[in-house]
Amino acid sequence: MSLNDKIKGKNPLQLYLGVVPGIFPWLEEPLINEKMKKSHIGIIFSYWSFRKKQSQIISKGIHDFFSFDGPIMIDSGAYSAFNSNIEIQIDEYSNFILKIKESFRNNITVVNLDVIGDFDNSLKNFKTLKERIDYPILPVIHYPEKRIQKLSEKYVGVGGMVPSLKINQKGSVYDIASWITKLITSKEKKFHGFGIGSPLHQIAFNFLYSVDWIGWRRNAAFCSCYTPEGSIYIHEARKKKKKGKKLTSHMFERYAPPFIESYEQLYEPGTKGWLNRALWNVWWFLIASENQNQIECNKYVKNLQKRITQA
Repeated sequence: MSLNDKIKGKNPLQLYLGVVPGIFPWLEEPLINEKMKKSHIGIIFSYWSFRKKQSQIISKGIHDFFSFDGPIMIDSGAYSAFNSNIEIQIDEYSNFILKIKESFRNNITVVNLDVIGDFDNSLKNFKTLKERIDYPILPVIHYPEKRIQKLSEKYVGVGGMVPSLKINQKGSVYDIASWITKLITSKEKKFHGFGIGSPLHQIAFNFLYSVDWIGWRRNAAFCSCYTPEGSIYIHEARKKKKKGKKLTSHMFERYAPPFIESYEQLYEPGTKGWLNRALWNVWWFLIASENQNQIECNKYVKNLQKRITQA
């Protein structure tokens, strides 16, 4: 299958919903729970984000802790820790994996502990983890690293891209697209795209094997909801007005999930409004592929796909 065919949607993505402590979206809305089970959508969490919960995860077992029997990807969270000027030690990460390994029931993917900006030491950690826990490890190569030939595994993660995936930084997202495309065409491998599974990007990058996304949380906090037309602001929910396309009542009727009954729910004060916007964004993450033709009409997605095919 050519890359061109894959871009046209003949290779369904495996989706992973990023989760954070305190809220597991499928527990909040039955339709989301049902959709995730029916489409075999997984979750991804990071050791770094859940490090204070590790004793509960170990005692309950990973599936029971998350009340989830589907695919689970365990990430180290090295990139988030790096942004906080903290380095996760290989011993603490490997010990955590060893302690929860016995509770693995279904499809579990364990991600390497990367050393950000240091491919050689990341590779060293990869080999150490494989030896210590005797379990398949997903290696990760970070933008703009190109030494993919150093990894013999058939399933590889691509990361370090989120800061560049910003529409207001002209050209950067297109550089990411070219980088990924060249990596993929260099060898027959499956690739996971870390953090690039927004409803728009999962269509643009649908030639990947899998993606994850935790942006539903941030978008909800910034009072915006995803639609095939992009991320739309809920102006009434913001203390300070921001330039951008406003979610009109007409757009609400067209794109609202079945469990969001009124526009007013999106700008309820505090946690209620945030949760409704978060669930809206999770829903569009889950159903983006079902609206591929409409999303591909988005000018940004068109330009991104054009850059991919020309890479």
